[in-house]
Amino acid sequence: MLENYRTYRDIVCIDLKSFYASVECALRGLDPFETPLIVADESRGGGSIVLAVSPYLKKRGIPGRLRLFELPDGIEGLIIAKPRMRTYLKYSADIIRIYLTYVAPDDLHIYSIDEVFLDLTAYHTVYDMPVRQIAKMILDDIWAQTRIPATAGIGDTLLLAKVALDIESKKVPDGIAEWHYEDVPNKLWPIRPLAEFWGIGSRLEARLNAMNLFSIGDIARADRDLLHRVFGVIGDELYFHAHGIDASIIADKTQDVRPMKSVGEGQTLFKDTPLKDVLMILFEITDTLMARLRYIGKEAKTIHLSVGYSKAYGGGFGRQVTMDYASRDPKIIFAKVIDLLNRYAEDLPIRRVSLRLTGLEPYSPYEQLDFFRATHTKQQEEMFLHALDDVHKRYGKKYALRLSSYLDGGTLKNRLSLVGGHHG
Repeated sequence: MLENYRTYRDIVCIDLKSFYASVECALRGLDPFETPLIVADESRGGGSIVLAVSPYLKKRGIPGRLRLFELPDGIEGLIIAKPRMRTYLKYSADIIRIYLTYVAPDDLHIYSIDEVFLDLTAYHTVYDMPVRQIAKMILDDIWAQTRIPATAGIGDTLLLAKVALDIESKKVPDGIAEWHYEDVPNKLWPIRPLAEFWGIGSRLEARLNAMNLFSIGDIARADRDLLHRVFGVIGDELYFHAHGIDASIIADKTQDVRPMKSVGEGQTLFKDTPLKDVLMILFEITDTLMARLRYIGKEAKTIHLSVGYSKAYGGGFGRQVTMDYASRDPKIIFAKVIDLLNRYAEDLPIRRVSLRLTGLEPYSPYEQLDFFRATHTKQQEEMFLHALDDVHKRYGKKYALRLSSYLDGGTLKNRLSLVGGHHG
């Protein structure tokens, strides 16, 4: 029966290896496989996050994500490069232009600044070569033109191509891993822990482990009806993905490769911040997330708030609340955030806050009436906010900010001058 759900395409997922670090090596005329280089902003102190490490350091056991103070001592010749986000974006755009010399725009999906999917199904006759050879030709061209190394995963579906990239490409000499349906039992099913699999986070992993499901093979052999009863549509998706089945098609621009199930944003603060001063930051985050919901035509029902205290105190909390009806009214959402803070926050210095909205539903112009709300209607509020969105699209966000963002506690005004969280 599963065979009826299988699609067969030639999908290639390409990842630019240690992208930021490799760009810094390229700019210096250095080989990223022989250069001890990290990308981090030293001016932010030892707690600054290392954004990337060169392939040379990765091969020597330095993880891709750590803080400056966690670097081992004695790395000979270590180069610490200050992040240049605009430069990385330019390199990414240049490499996308390389992809477009090989495939049509409809057969390209940009997944992130350093990762893309290509559908090469129709290109065998164009290049008169198998998909693996086409993929190698593209990787070689990227290296020749930019000196940025890349790896690739090839699969019958986007899922198989992505997992082949994540799990195997870094372990093979040519950096190209190829997974097909017949490889599923030997390559896909042994994957554990489950969080190593594309789309499974730590919370979902914990719930699956509680059901005695510890590997992808365990999910593949599980009762599909049970998965559906426990997880709903996500349970069906887990079952099919465990068999390598994914019906997403790149050229179908009406459906994203991975439908958006939540929106979220977090901030690591530059200094320990009193609880009262975090309110403005959370309001700005709420406002930003509401704009994202308007952009995708959704509203949210569940609000997740996470707070991390200063390192001197440790700990923090993560709590959520589900509303009776979905909303994207910033005042309604922020009131729920305040309620969560009042119920769970301790009066301790805070170093990190994050907000995530889930339970997304299609936006409805109708509203649940409330005798205690102001007399303006939901439609009037939406008209104003959409007008604000139009200003932001045309002129940029910094040209139309709430007055509250100019107060001492606000961070949005300063963050809008950054690219990827960094100057330059």
